[in-house]
Amino acid sequence: MTASLAGLRVLDLSWVMVGPMTGRYLADLGADVIKVESRKRIDPLRTLGPFVGGVSHPERTLSYHFINAGKRSVTIDLSHEAGRDVVRSLARHVDVVIESFTAGTLDRMGLGWSSLSAENPRLVMASTCLFGQTGPERAAAGVGTLGAAYSGASHLVGWPDRPPTGPFSAWTDSVTPRFVAACLLAALRRRDREGKGCYVDVAQAEAGLQFLLPEYFRFAANGVVPGRRGADVDPHRAPSGTFPCAGVDRWIAIDASADAHWRALRSLAAPALDDPAFDTLLGRLRNRERLHSSVAGWTKPQDRDALERGLQNAGIPAHVLADGDDLIDDPDLAADGYYGRIEDPMIGPQRMRGAQFTIEPARTMPARPAPLIGASTDEVLREVAGFSDAKIDALRRDGVLA
Repeated sequence: MTASLAGLRVLDLSWVMVGPMTGRYLADLGADVIKVESRKRIDPLRTLGPFVGGVSHPERTLSYHFINAGKRSVTIDLSHEAGRDVVRSLARHVDVVIESFTAGTLDRMGLGWSSLSAENPRLVMASTCLFGQTGPERAAAGVGTLGAAYSGASHLVGWPDRPPTGPFSAWTDSVTPRFVAACLLAALRRRDREGKGCYVDVAQAEAGLQFLLPEYFRFAANGVVPGRRGADVDPHRAPSGTFPCAGVDRWIAIDASADAHWRALRSLAAPALDDPAFDTLLGRLRNRERLHSSVAGWTKPQDRDALERGLQNAGIPAHVLADGDDLIDDPDLAADGYYGRIEDPMIGPQRMRGAQFTIEPARTMPARPAPLIGASTDEVLREVAGFSDAKIDALRRDGVLA
């Protein structure tokens, strides 16, 4: 079966995570994704670890290999007007352009939507910066940690008696590519039906807002400013949350709020939960703090993996709070074919995450390495832009393909 986006050509002008991860999703569906880089100003992701063998080198970082898997790399120095002309030449022959510069940057370079679409009316283009292309904060620069703070997620994550901890890492860098990719697929479908290109503007901070709407609605309706609840995940479900297990910082997530799940949990945990106050859902909600304390007292001395198996076998939704080591050995991920093997001249054979999703009946590509910087420059300029070898050599002599 042919990959769903086979034949689609994408020009990836973005860097670090949001734009590049969006391009990776399209590459996983078979698109030809061409990443524009420069050795003079490399993608900062190439400077981030982990590095294979602990040797810091822009071609040895696994983060870059994961986020840019399956792409082709061309080196173009955009500080040259001739370099910008090369990008324009490529943009005339692609279906999609992705960029993640601060708002207005590409317009000042003559590479914005109005310029590129004038020469390629069927072009679909996505811009994704922190606050979008319009509005009073459009010029603000930053990464997903600032996006998490703006969305409110940083304030909400942590324990009520301690300062906020925020979600792990640059949170909106992780969630935004899902929105951008979905918008691009919708725009491509519209183009196929109507023959028109489309411009997509996704503000990374606003993508984070979508996951916190219940908290915003609670404030809008009742004036209640939401706060941190620690392991108490949902005040409208009981018992539901994360509970300690034996060992250092070992936890399990359990949701036994449905009647059938509650009865199964109560049977397993007897007599710890044999309290008449817990007989009804209303009683459990009114006594959530005491109920959760009782569940935690039952889980705390138990091995988390054995407890997970026992709960799941009883039909109760439960899973250990996994760390990186857990994910490497997770049987569900292994069964889904989530991990594959890649071969790369700089890092050798490595185990690597493959596609993040399956969409039946589409076929996704296997795990692949990211490109060496500039490895496909000549090939892409000949094949896509139609440049002659003499022109490519001249651009290289002039320092444009650096």
